[in-house]
Parts: sequence; C-alpha cells; structure tokens
Amino acid sequence: MKSHRNISIAHLIMLVAGVVVIGCTKPDHIGVKPDATRTVISVSEAMRVENLGRTVTIKGTVGSVCQDEGCWVTITDGTAELKMRFTDASLGVPMNLRGSVLAQGVVRENIVGSARVPEMSATGVQFLDAQ
Repeated sequence: MKSHRNISIAHLIMLVAGVVVIGCTKPDHIGVKPDATRTVISVSEAMRVENLGRTVTIKGTVGSVCQDEGCWVTITDGTAELKMRFTDASLGVPMNLRGSVLAQGVVRENIVGSARVPEMSATGVQFLDAQ
C-alpha cells in the first residue's frame, strides 16, 4: 500500500513539474501567429505600391521598439525599414526584443506632415531567433 502511495506522490510531483515548465516557456508569437504557408516577402517588397492595402507576411530584423509599452516596432531588411503597430491595442512586444521576426498584417500609408510613410497594421508577430 505504501509503495502505491509513493508512486502516486511521484506522479503528482512530475505532473506539477511539467505544468511549471510549460508555464515558464516563452511564447513564440504575439497576436495571431503569422501563416508561414503564405509567401513571405522582404520589408522592401512590402513597401511597394502594389502591396499597399494587402495582407502580407514579411520577414525582417527588429530595429527599435516603443519603450513605453512595446506598442510599435520597426522591422528592417537592411535596405528599408517599416514601422509596425498592432491592430489590437492590447498587444505589445517585449521592449528588449531583438533578432528576426515574421510579421503579418496590412501595409498602409500614414501621412506625417507632408510625407507619406508606410506602416504595417499587424495582426501578429512570430519570434524566429528573437531574444
């Protein structure tokens, strides 16, 4: 009887340890996970006129991040940079985010003064090798 109790306690400890480990893992995305089966384009390609207003999936490297709430992030491909904001205002990326990401959303032009600045209204970001 005592050995059955010891086995049950051991199973309980393993279950609790498993839940703790799973609960401590960092998520690999925020918002809706980008659809990796879609054609993935560069930041430069996303900014082309023919892509404005279309849902696109882009791959790039994190440039800068909003240091208030993580509410926006710039993504670059080394040639062009795009500012990304979330369609869901409750989402935000870690303020120390670095590395490569996959982002999905709609590229739009925002008028800033007299300049037209492309931005992405993102539904989600997947952290590829981000830290």
